[in-house]
Amino acid sequence: MFGIEDRKYYGKRIPERYYGIADGCFSGCIDLIEIKIPTKIEIIGNYCFEGCCSLSAVTIPTSVSEIGKCCFSGCSTLRSITIPTSVSKIGDGCFYECESLQSINISTSVKRIGNWCFSSCSSLTSINIPTNVIKIGERCFNGCTLLKSISIEDVKYISEERIFMNEPVLISIEIPEKLKMISGKNIEKKDINEFVITTSINEIGNGCFSECESLKSINIPTNVSEIGEGCFKGCNLLTTINIPINVSKIGEGCFDGCPEELKNNKVLRKVYYHYDDGCVIV
Repeated sequence: MFGIEDRKYYGKRIPERYYGIADGCFSGCIDLIEIKIPTKIEIIGNYCFEGCCSLSAVTIPTSVSEIGKCCFSGCSTLRSITIPTSVSKIGDGCFYECESLQSINISTSVKRIGNWCFSSCSSLTSINIPTNVIKIGERCFNGCTLLKSISIEDVKYISEERIFMNEPVLISIEIPEKLKMISGKNIEKKDINEFVITTSINEIGNGCFSECESLKSINIPTNVSEIGEGCFKGCNLLTTINIPINVSKIGEGCFDGCPEELKNNKVLRKVYYHYDDGCVIV
């Protein structure tokens, strides 16, 4: 394992005989502009390049299977990076505060994306999550203020903590077909005006679309049987909603602050009894 002591001797040149880069090996090397990672390296350790604020380009070889937590955290000049097909896990906070990162290519072999992985990547405009990813960690895209679109193709589990927060231009999210429940903490987003819910969803959690102030219409799939408390609270432009007849429970305060037009929905009138919302009268 190539470590800090080895770096003192070899500098930024990593000899070919090493199979890993130790935790924190290049952490805080503010003058490091580029690095060549040898083709035998399999693991890039935690905090390996943390705070390398001059690092603008990295090529990760196909031998690497795991990128540690906070590995490139604070690499504020890193603009793009390609994750090779050999990598199966991207650690927590791996690209946290990579403020210049505009694009990233995540390979189809990646299965897990850690907590806070792309948090505060304020230049990231779009990202495609490949089909093999089964888990996205909490607050993964928190503070991605230029993120306009995200494609989540086949994810089975999204952290119960919200993965989107403070992304003022994010306007479109497509939910993957195998996800069973949308958590109330995942989609709290004021500027969402389009949201596609797939037929796999059978429950919409508490506060799921709370304060989505630009949301005007939504179609709820026929498999949904329960809509959580405060789900559409504060959606003051929501005038059209399609609720399937098999919905058996709508939580308290679900439509608090929504327009009066919603009270004409027949299914809504049948299953909803919370007069205090000022929205629906049974």
